[in-house]
Amino acid sequence: MVMLLCAFLAVAGSVSADVYFEEEVVNPGFGKKKTGARKTTNKVYIKGRSQMVETRIEANKKTVQALRKQGQSLNTSTILRLDRAEVYEIDLTARTFVRQPAPPVRRAAKKVAKKGAPKMDFAVRVPGDTARVAGIPCRRVVAQLRVRYLDAKKKPKRENRYTYDACIAKTFPGYREIAAFKTLQDTTTAYPSLIGGGLESLEDFTALSAELEGAKELEGFALRSKLTVTVKRAGKKKASEVFRLERQIKAMAHTPLPDSLFRVSKSLTRLKG
Repeated sequence: MVMLLCAFLAVAGSVSADVYFEEEVVNPGFGKKKTGARKTTNKVYIKGRSQMVETRIEANKKTVQALRKQGQSLNTSTILRLDRAEVYEIDLTARTFVRQPAPPVRRAAKKVAKKGAPKMDFAVRVPGDTARVAGIPCRRVVAQLRVRYLDAKKKPKRENRYTYDACIAKTFPGYREIAAFKTLQDTTTAYPSLIGGGLESLEDFTALSAELEGAKELEGFALRSKLTVTVKRAGKKKASEVFRLERQIKAMAHTPLPDSLFRVSKSLTRLKG
């Protein structure tokens, strides 16, 4: 009986669960005309050293035309194989794909204080309130980065304010797999994260990313978040909102996934470069 129990435990311990989650990212667009407004749905699958993200974009006719003109498909998937250091970018509409090596990690450049660089202040607070997103309990954390630009006479010219309001969790089934893959990706390749992206166009993206990733209060996985960007110019009494991005996890599952999810279908046509 003891031997049977030991055998059962050995088999059970050898079966590792993978993780799947679905997130919705809403970008209401820039300015009064809501330029570029869209809703993006990402279905994310993680299995060991592999990740597959299927993305679908919904937008108005004008934005769709602009995206297509830029060569952006509205239905894509990306397979990142860290075990092979390979990336497969798939256009599900055209039924084509491109295979490329995952770019190696770049050495961090030494920070050199530039003359006339903006003044930055970063602060984090934990209000104490909690919530439940996709059935998972999380705690609210609010971080804010203020970037003040000065003119030639060192007088305030403009202030950019980035407010990140998120609900963080790290004790749910699947978190270990998500965190392990992120760490492995960050240490083995410079290929950007596909989850909750789209912030690279922000003026202070590099500084904002560094502060958010370095804050201990933000350690964990954001089940829900809202990033708001406001700009206040010299002579203006009020700041104006120029950008907002809302992200929320809609579903989460911790279960074994088939290897076929991380392989390119033979029905797709490979493109060069």
